[in-house]
Amino acid sequence: MPPWIEPVRAALEPIGHTVGVLLVLAFVFFALAYLVKGPDKALADARAAAGETRINMILSAFDQLLVSPLVALLLAAAAGAIQSRGLHLPTASLWAKLGEWPTLFIAVFLGDFTGYWRHRLQHTPWLWPAHAIHHSDTKLTWFSLERMHPIDRLGTMLDIVVLTALGLPVWAVAANSFVRHYYGYFIHTDLPWTLGKFGLVFNSPAMHRWHHARDIEGSGANFATLFSIFDRAFGTYYQPGPGDGPLGVREDMGKGALGQYLYPFREWGRYFGDRLIISRGVPNDPAKLDPR
Repeated sequence: MPPWIEPVRAALEPIGHTVGVLLVLAFVFFALAYLVKGPDKALADARAAAGETRINMILSAFDQLLVSPLVALLLAAAAGAIQSRGLHLPTASLWAKLGEWPTLFIAVFLGDFTGYWRHRLQHTPWLWPAHAIHHSDTKLTWFSLERMHPIDRLGTMLDIVVLTALGLPVWAVAANSFVRHYYGYFIHTDLPWTLGKFGLVFNSPAMHRWHHARDIEGSGANFATLFSIFDRAFGTYYQPGPGDGPLGVREDMGKGALGQYLYPFREWGRYFGDRLIISRGVPNDPAKLDPR
């Protein structure tokens, strides 16, 4: 056997695992749509979303091959620096006394709290061009979670870095990522569920659909992934109904996956380029980067 076979196999193994998981999720969420909407509506909606799903597949493949390994390396380096330089809180004994389940809950709760504020930051003028890619789906599906620009993806590292700095165990930090990531698939599903009374605590597909709404009030609300209580507490909760209005963004993102990747660089380049044109007389305004 050639010596290069084993390294290639080892590198492809996690990708194969991810593909398998995505196929299982595709079956589960289509089955849910089939049961909730009926066969005709479920198939019609799947066909309507096919074009955007193809783009999401390309973005997801690029993420798995290049972006995710880079993020993993950067997170490992950040965690190593936090540990070696003593930048974390000395809370190991606290987690040991609390036990696994309370520690897990605290990790997910604090992770979602951090994610809430990180997500709000992504909607500010300077970061919106990269985050707008995630909002550009006009047919929201569970797979829309995979529509993410690499720069936006790097921003999600903040959640893990904060939990690591708080001294949470590695397994709890990883569990937080697992729980919130897969719950993220759920809230992106094209289902009218509000979760009833559970929606008082947890985010729902209907609630998150308002976050992806275009040109209406709700698009600037509902930033948490798991707990709706954060949006309620900080005045960003918005869910007047199931959310059946138009989705997407006003901006022209360009064509295909490449257009999605190039869009934020075009926007940032346009802004800084405009500032160099003295003849305009008035400096450009960062608000023109159009945060949602």
